[in-house]
Amino acid sequence: MSVIRSKNKNLIYPGLMWFFIFFLMPLSVILIYALTTQNLFSGEPLKFTFENFMVIFQKKHYLIILLRSLKISFLTTVFSIIFSYPVAYYLAKRTRFDKVLIVVLMIPFWINYLIRTFAWKLILSENGVLNQFLLWLKVIDEPVRILYSQTAVLLGLIYMYTPMMVLPLYASLLRIDDSLIEASLDLGASKFRAFFDITFRLSLTGIFAGTLLVFIPALGSFAIPAILGGTNSVMIGNIIENQFNRVGNWNFGSAFTIALAVLSIVLVLFYSKIFGLESVYKNRGNP
Repeated sequence: MSVIRSKNKNLIYPGLMWFFIFFLMPLSVILIYALTTQNLFSGEPLKFTFENFMVIFQKKHYLIILLRSLKISFLTTVFSIIFSYPVAYYLAKRTRFDKVLIVVLMIPFWINYLIRTFAWKLILSENGVLNQFLLWLKVIDEPVRILYSQTAVLLGLIYMYTPMMVLPLYASLLRIDDSLIEASLDLGASKFRAFFDITFRLSLTGIFAGTLLVFIPALGSFAIPAILGGTNSVMIGNIIENQFNRVGNWNFGSAFTIALAVLSIVLVLFYSKIFGLESVYKNRGNP
């Protein structure tokens, strides 16, 4: 038994090495950059300071972008849940071809991320497919300006991340025993009450996991706002990308990265405290 335990312990070392090299070391470099004003490899003595973090909160411009990013990410998550739940429910409970349909759902992910984003640019432009279709239906008299707006960014983010909400929801709904629904109906519950008290409550784990997979990537997105958005649609990811690739201020870019990571962790902890797994399992015994 001791020999088996020692072998199992040895198996963890490659994983720890991978975690250290590809996660902890880059994160340490970013943290050092965030707490200094010098180039890490310039040879100059490092002087640690919180100046880079203070700039984020001192300039109103950055706080506006932060609030805008939170709003767009929140709306993306809400609409992803609204669009994903019927799809996931159908796949889990209403068809025998769920595996095939999931593959069909994931086919867009086989196409390059930027190509799909530029496709939305063609769809949403004034001479694009959407405006031409609405003009053909005579819903509008002249093309509507959707591109280069927060609406365009929101549509792009919903399109990109909705499948990431469908998958955990599907897995959660698939595990729900249908006999629980039948039992509640036999005991006099309405279909709506049975759905809400059993199916919806037991699928909260999927909603929780899907929210993490949608909200956090949407919060740090920069390609979609850069391509589909305008000056009023800049998000946190664009600020960080600009600091690293254009301005060359790695210190401030790293500080913004750390601030975004801390904000994401705080929001996840807050979300899990209110709507997370603890409340779900507490309610499992009381459908």
